[in-house]
Amino acid sequence: MDDLKSFATEGNRILESKTGDLTGAGHKDVLLVLDPPTTGKEKLGEGPNRTVLLLLRDASGQLVRKASNGHIVLCATCGGVSGDPFGYVRIDAGSFTIVNGGGSRERWTDEFTFTYAKDSQDWFVTKVNRQVSDSETGHEKKIELTPHELGKVSFHEFDPGKVPEVTLP
Repeated sequence: MDDLKSFATEGNRILESKTGDLTGAGHKDVLLVLDPPTTGKEKLGEGPNRTVLLLLRDASGQLVRKASNGHIVLCATCGGVSGDPFGYVRIDAGSFTIVNGGGSRERWTDEFTFTYAKDSQDWFVTKVNRQVSDSETGHEKKIELTPHELGKVSFHEFDPGKVPEVTLP
């Protein structure tokens, strides 16, 4: 059994762990979402973002930290009245998706998909789905962005704050 807690340093705790094949090589890699310590005095919408770690198997089968991102999974109070915006992660062979959501009357959902590029040994954003819906009026708007609109952006450089938002009129 892997000791995933050894990757949760500096007071971080493991919010989510998912095992799967992150590179398409058939290994049991791990994606971790780490929750940083808080003071308990954070206001709604404030607090530190979570860190996503990608852990790959080395030749001996041990997990090694390969990449991280501290922008994708928002703070625990950043989902508005809906609470914690972190939804879930999904791993498919050679790719993974991170889903967040929140809001109140206007509910929003973000899905960020990254795919492994063997030639550069890195993950790049391959799809962003953003959606917002108004629970009172039923109005809804969705956008899907691909590398054509986003450019070639690696997982560790990706910042959702630099991606077009979807808003209702």
